[in-house]
Amino acid sequence: MKVASLFAGCGGLDLGLIQAGHKIVYAHDIDKDCTITYKKNIGDHIVKGDIYDLNGDDIPEFDLLTGGFPCQGFSIANLYRHEKDVRNALYVQLVRIIKETHPKYFLAENVPGILNLGGGEVVKVIDKEFSNIGKNSGYPGYDVKRVVVVASNYGVPQNRKRVLWLGASKLIEKENREIFLNNFPPKITNSNDQELNQNTEPLKTLKNAIKDLPEQFDNTIPNHHGTKHKVKINGYIGNRILDWDKPGPTIVGRGGGTGGPVIPVHPNLKRRFSVRETARIQSFPDEFLFEGSISSQYRQIGNAVPVLLAYHLGKYFRDFENGKLDNYPYQKSIY
Repeated sequence: MKVASLFAGCGGLDLGLIQAGHKIVYAHDIDKDCTITYKKNIGDHIVKGDIYDLNGDDIPEFDLLTGGFPCQGFSIANLYRHEKDVRNALYVQLVRIIKETHPKYFLAENVPGILNLGGGEVVKVIDKEFSNIGKNSGYPGYDVKRVVVVASNYGVPQNRKRVLWLGASKLIEKENREIFLNNFPPKITNSNDQELNQNTEPLKTLKNAIKDLPEQFDNTIPNHHGTKHKVKINGYIGNRILDWDKPGPTIVGRGGGTGGPVIPVHPNLKRRFSVRETARIQSFPDEFLFEGSISSQYRQIGNAVPVLLAYHLGKYFRDFENGKLDNYPYQKSIY
């Protein structure tokens, strides 16, 4: 599929889609460091700009629109979240671009904290707006499915939950829409519950992800540097003892309020994770290099979609294109 990527960030979702065989024809983000990182690692097709200034006519022809609209206002990591947070309204811009371009498909992403925002009313509004896109202008709208996925079920060494909205234009034949949506999310590949799926691999752990990296920061290894914020174990997010033999915690892009990113403590309890370690926990390859200040690098990684999760989403789209999905759901969403 040809993909247009909004709120592309440093490119975690886009890289996974590319690895699955799709082509990113356009990407857009407002953050300078993100666009520099993206260009260095993925390509020059990303445009730096404000989403409010973007028009649908600016985007080349595409099939799938993706958008991980900014989530800080929704995340439980933000202790000051509120349903009126101005950043929350940015999903409306995603809706606007879909209205202006009428893609065959769209994929939107956010944090699970959005499900409880405003007593659950915010997500109901978003569901309705996604489903009704274009109806007031004579367009038939979209069939939309919302699911929650856990990144560790797709080989990512991290217990990261995400809410996904998958939309299919009602211009697409009904049977194909049903196949496309009923089989979503992709079949899981990793689980420690063998009764759940006999064909899965065990969950990936912190040991699998980062044990081979030096115990201390090492500038001879790209991005294996990090914050000097002291270790403080108190049970709160970013200050907990981690187990080598379990997946890591959610890597976040920010802390509470206007603070910097909350970086978890390394299992050795001597320091916090390096940028490279957080990148590995987000399943970025080692050759992917992050630009900007150390704080910015952490933030880019924390706000990204894990590359391996994105790959499995991309594989799902490719399997649909190739007629490899069943005519009935082969699993329920689990989380």
